[in-house]
Amino acid sequence: MLKLTAAMMKPNRHMTARAAALMAAMNFNETDLQANRQGHLSLAQTDRLKRMRRRYILMAAVLFLAMVLVAALLIFFGQRSQNTILSAAGGLLTVVNALVMGGLGRICIRAGGDLRTGGIEVLGGDVERVLRRGRQGDNYLLRIDGASLVVTKDIFLGFQHEAPYRIYRTRLSRLLLSAEPAP
Repeated sequence: MLKLTAAMMKPNRHMTARAAALMAAMNFNETDLQANRQGHLSLAQTDRLKRMRRRYILMAAVLFLAMVLVAALLIFFGQRSQNTILSAAGGLLTVVNALVMGGLGRICIRAGGDLRTGGIEVLGGDVERVLRRGRQGDNYLLRIDGASLVVTKDIFLGFQHEAPYRIYRTRLSRLLLSAEPAP
């Protein structure tokens, strides 16, 4: 992990085309970047994290209710018609529901932890851009400071291969916040 020095925390007076491309792709501004340089979330980033958390909670609630209803119907009709396949499918759907809710719950808990602490993680060094082609589509990866980050194509294209950067992300949920070319 990179330690910030006073020189690194000074704002860039001359925004480069690379920095502007990153700002557009990652949806952050100079105020967000300044807050991240100081080691905390900006107000806009805090609001974004709160919206993300609410969205996941709502999605989890709707998905939970839908899966419970379908599982109950499968079990009911399986027992009514003495069809063990339907009953087993209902039981399996109940297990899948628990696993999905656990994953969504973990995301919400991590986002809540990021909101409470407000701390961020700084990754620094040369960025390696890695494009992995697959049957389902392309995967865009950035490797920096021992971490591999899965990003969108726009963010991927905003970075220059093997150039030095500082990337700011939340500590627990690892949500990308901002980035800047390193001097």
